Amino acid sequence: MKTKFLLIGMFFLSILVFTSCNSDSTPAPASTDNTLTLNEVTATQTMDNAIDDVSVIADDQYELTEGSTNGRVSGTYYRLTPDCATISDLGSTPTVRVITITFGTATTSCLFRGHNLRGQIILTRTISTTFPKTMTVTYNNFYINDNKLEGTSTWKREMLGASTTLHPKTTFTMANMKLTTKDGVYTRNGERFREMTAGFSTRTSPTDDVFSTWGTFTTTSSIGNVYSSSIAESTPLINKTACGLQANPRPFPVSGVLKLSKNSHYVTIDYGTGDCDNLAMLAVDGGIAFQIILKD
Repeated sequence: MKTKFLLIGMFFLSILVFTSCNSDSTPAPASTDNTLTLNEVTATQTMDNAIDDVSVIADDQYELTEGSTNGRVSGTYYRLTPDCATISDLGSTPTVRVITITFGTATTSCLFRGHNLRGQIILTRTISTTFPKTMTVTYNNFYINDNKLEGTSTWKREMLGASTTLHPKTTFTMANMKLTTKDGVYTRNGERFREMTAGFSTRTSPTDDVFSTWGTFTTTSSIGNVYSSSIAESTPLINKTACGLQANPRPFPVSGVLKLSKNSHYVTIDYGTGDCDNLAMLAVDGGIAFQIILKD
């Protein structure tokens, strides 16, 4: 997800702390406390940002390098990675492709979607003409806004439909991925499904692209707290690329529902019915929803 959820996190934090302080029960130990701290909310959203960036980069590099008639249409594919990122084909063989993406230098960062990236992402996949196709994603001294991301994740691409309805669906699997921040170390497990539901037949232009995302992720802090983010397939987050390209960018989901939870408390965020705006409806523990303004 994006840092917009930090605002949501503060709403969530203030309400849950109020609920906890007015409970007759004895406060639980820190490692099993029902409330979310601001640091926890910030850390989970920071990791979501990192996973978002990596999944977008992996998709983009697949499109640029595969060139399969079953993968994309002919023509020049637009590149999403910035000019400050260097793409190198290192260690590839006739059967295995190895792409190394270097962001910035040892002393400088590379701006991507509002985040400062430095270090390397290494994409490794078997060259094949059949689907599904898989790719492993590893990291070499890779940082997003000075937060270090480590571990190995797996990216799987399927093609759904046929002819004019052909479009990709990718699964990004995270197993013990680790993010080190100034507030501690956080471990992520789970899967994210990202289906391109419109725009694949015109891959030389991003203006008509629409993506549907769902999945469940759990994050564990260094002191053992576990919190989850879940998006149901029945109410996926819908993103329209055009919303982020307009004069007043609104790079937020235009619809769908996200649920954030920790132990017995949860919050749901409903993004609306399809408009490019910065509004959503928030409800705590199933209560009455109220409108919030999303922030970048």
